[in-house]
Amino acid sequence: MADDRVDDEYEPESEEELFRNPVHYEPAQRNLDLGRDDLGVPEEPGLLNKLLRMRGRVPVAKRGLICPDCMKLRCARVPMFLVNRSGEWFASHYRKPGEKPVSHESDAHIARKELVANEVVDAGHRAQLEQVVAGGRARLDVGIETVDGRLIDYDPQLSEQSRRSILSRDAHRKHAGFTRIWDFVDPDHPGIGAVPYIRTPDLPAPVIRAQKSALEIRDGNYVVEEGWCTPEGTFVRCPETPYNPEKPNDAYCGRHHLVVIPEHQSSAAYESDRPTLALPRFVVEVADGERVPFKVNGQHGFIRADQHERYLSEYGTEPKPKKARPVIRDADRRDLCTEDRPESDFRSAPRERHISRTIILQSRPDAPGNAATAITASISAPPRARVIPGRCQAGVTACGAPARFYPAGWLCDEHRPGSRAAA
Repeated sequence: MADDRVDDEYEPESEEELFRNPVHYEPAQRNLDLGRDDLGVPEEPGLLNKLLRMRGRVPVAKRGLICPDCMKLRCARVPMFLVNRSGEWFASHYRKPGEKPVSHESDAHIARKELVANEVVDAGHRAQLEQVVAGGRARLDVGIETVDGRLIDYDPQLSEQSRRSILSRDAHRKHAGFTRIWDFVDPDHPGIGAVPYIRTPDLPAPVIRAQKSALEIRDGNYVVEEGWCTPEGTFVRCPETPYNPEKPNDAYCGRHHLVVIPEHQSSAAYESDRPTLALPRFVVEVADGERVPFKVNGQHGFIRADQHERYLSEYGTEPKPKKARPVIRDADRRDLCTEDRPESDFRSAPRERHISRTIILQSRPDAPGNAATAITASISAPPRARVIPGRCQAGVTACGAPARFYPAGWLCDEHRPGSRAAA
């Protein structure tokens, strides 16, 4: 192994890190191409030999080789030196043995951060990787400062996190004045809906670096839809009635709905000529103020700014949540042990699979003109009787006799489970 370090006090990076390192030559004000004999600077022949002759004579920090990514994204001048691997030259960051590399995260995690930061900077905003805020209590993967002074945090989450951990980290960022963008890859991540989020596919780093549009937004980006729930109407299926694939004709209720729905579940998602919204473009639109975070009925997400203004004008802002009381030892300690508290800090409830996060703002009855075209769930089904505690609810019109409560509901002795009438 050959390199141009001044001594053995510093060590090069790993093979994987070396292959993705660009290097900038300050005297020529350009990035070098280490695969060419002239290093991409034809007007300065013999540049490689010139750099190698500096070994042991000129400190690494004064040779003119720096990392362009660290300068652009972190505003840090990080010196670099050349390392030879099997006859090929690579650039390594200049750091002491045992010192943490520029980033210790997975390559896919780093690729997402660099992709977003570069796109944001190209759009005219400022971006900084690994920014420390909130008095050191929060470290942002990508801290963004927009041209109008707003602060944004982009945080990709490729590993599993608890809901409590996400909420705690989100609170520190919110307290520091940042608009948060949490990027999840797991469709069942406990943070989905609990914080301002988006969801993108879990792709390897080479794909992310080669195709900026590969990280398409699959969840978290909401739109407002309004219309009649009919086959000819706005909605693909009823937002209130669970869809039954065995009865596709029951997918419409004939009523008028106003909903906030994830864009991938909206009618616009079925337009074949509609362009796909990718992660870099989404973050730039948030930085430009075209998309804003929202919260409706406890559900977080992002929505277009014009639709958000319309929602606020009709429904107002979300009320501030009440301060939650502590869960541990909130009641009498003799009531339940920690094993019997499924929602306690000691034992979390099983995760539920997220299917639909449609938020129904308003539903109106059938219109006279739509009665002929509406397809209801069951036209001939009789109305269900109202349940009265203490009265038997068995039968179409309800028995009404004095009853006790069973798992099947309020039932009298004649209709209770195991009786001849129930059989």
